[in-house]
Amino acid sequence: MVVMKVPAPVTAFCLGEGSALEASLLQSGQLRRLPNGRWEVFSQECTGSSGQLAQDGDYVKLDSQGFPYPNHREYFLASHRRQPSGQYVQLPTPLTAWQLGEPLGEEMQFLLEHRLLRLDHDDPEHFFAYTGWGTLLTAARDAVVLFRHVERGGDGGITDIDFSFVKREVFDATYRVLEQ
Repeated sequence: MVVMKVPAPVTAFCLGEGSALEASLLQSGQLRRLPNGRWEVFSQECTGSSGQLAQDGDYVKLDSQGFPYPNHREYFLASHRRQPSGQYVQLPTPLTAWQLGEPLGEEMQFLLEHRLLRLDHDDPEHFFAYTGWGTLLTAARDAVVLFRHVERGGDGGITDIDFSFVKREVFDATYRVLEQ
């Protein structure tokens, strides 16, 4: 399916700039500073005691439930605009997505064949799993897999995919389906 995020204000900050939000997330344990300008960001999808790895200059956004998640600096700056309020808005861009029950498209086949994504049919709460941002990330079986960027080789075949999970209630509240 093809989806687009509905433009809405987004709370975000740049890691390493010492913002009040950065300090608050450090204090709450949702953010951990590591040596050499690296960070751990504890998003909803993190399992265990490791957070998603980020570095100084990357951005951290808060989801609709107040959980942080990292964005690479280049992606964030290319796809968001700062508002006079100090918040950001994500520029609307059509993206391909997949949910359980749909036929496996080329993107999902690539992820499964290359073992970049695992499906655990015995665990509905951790149905989707992959290692991204340096840690194991999981999502429930009703989550949506969002393909942020699909890289293709000279023959048109997929060579790499940047993807993430979106919780069902977050997807329903923040994305619009353009075509099935």
